[in-house]
Amino acid sequence: MTPDALDPVQAALRAAYERSGLPFAAHLDLTYRCDLDCQHCYLDDKAWPEMTTAEILRLLEQLSTSGVLDLRWSGGEVLRRPDFLQLLARAAELGFLSRVKTHAGLVTAEVASALQNSRVQRIDVSVYSLQPAVHDAFTRSSGSLQRTLAGIAHLRDAGLAVRVSMSVQPHTIEEMPLLFEHFRALGCAVEFATHVFRDHAGGDRLEVLDLVGEDRIRAEAWRRRLLSLDAAVPASLRESGSSAPCGAGRTLAYISPDGSVWPCVSFPMALGNVRERSFADIWRTSAARQELLAWTNAERTTCQTCAGSGFCSYCPGEAFKVTGDFRSAPSGFHAATRARMAAFEEVSGERLPQATWASVPAGETPRTASKTVFPIHRPEKGRGRRVTE
Repeated sequence: MTPDALDPVQAALRAAYERSGLPFAAHLDLTYRCDLDCQHCYLDDKAWPEMTTAEILRLLEQLSTSGVLDLRWSGGEVLRRPDFLQLLARAAELGFLSRVKTHAGLVTAEVASALQNSRVQRIDVSVYSLQPAVHDAFTRSSGSLQRTLAGIAHLRDAGLAVRVSMSVQPHTIEEMPLLFEHFRALGCAVEFATHVFRDHAGGDRLEVLDLVGEDRIRAEAWRRRLLSLDAAVPASLRESGSSAPCGAGRTLAYISPDGSVWPCVSFPMALGNVRERSFADIWRTSAARQELLAWTNAERTTCQTCAGSGFCSYCPGEAFKVTGDFRSAPSGFHAATRARMAAFEEVSGERLPQATWASVPAGETPRTASKTVFPIHRPEKGRGRRVTE
């Protein structure tokens, strides 16, 4: 079980939300501005217009009346918004449970105290290496590791739960156990990202950073060891009985800085914009969302016959960006599944049946969705008003 696994009560609550059709969680990006320039950042344009403080306060009211319980605040760097702590405090008054993603380099003792007083359940922070030269090269910002570590110390001193995530690169695979032990000793949860997502425009410029071949297998194996993942063979899609590929657009909604609503941050399919219609109206009536809801695991006919599907983390959003259709799995998904299968064998000592291997296509480097234009709602993109710093 991973540190981020749902406890039984949360799992039951989320399942009840899915049955009811209500949104359980909303991911709210306040700004795409950031003082770092991380190599793997999926923001293709950091100059998006932003909703005003008043607009976001109204949005919080709408999310509350729509049933949202869990708020996830991010960016860009969320602390670049001068009104963030005000908005977070209002969210606490409305009864939301909040998670915050930040690089923590702007976190002071005062900021950490304010976060602790606003019902923040967890802070997510990315650390790419404990070596300053490596981390700072990845963020393209000198001194960024030192500032991030100082921020994490403030967060832990304030009693906040912190989860550190490492986006693994070929030259940092062997550092995974060191980073894991370092932050676990500080009382932090740790997660490892072994895949780099495409940017919002669906371009392939970030694929050069993605792990492939033996590097991916080694990283997946270390992830299994360090996170003590279940040693049992996961149930295949046919055996699992699960109806939904994921919660995107079902129990989760993403809202961009300019008010655009998507199924999730990795799924840039426009559902509507809260500057034009209420969130509840978009959630209930969006034709694109209805199309997504109509597609269940039962329709994944080729996946049903895959005996290795339990190792697959099918992402409709990534499929949408690569192929232009969230229902069409790119071959890269198969390559990633086979890497996880190989890592499972390495760590568990168990050999999967040859028939299981034969049912999973070999996979290739993901192909670029050339000339695909996603219908993302981008009014006055790059020319809108920003909240003053």
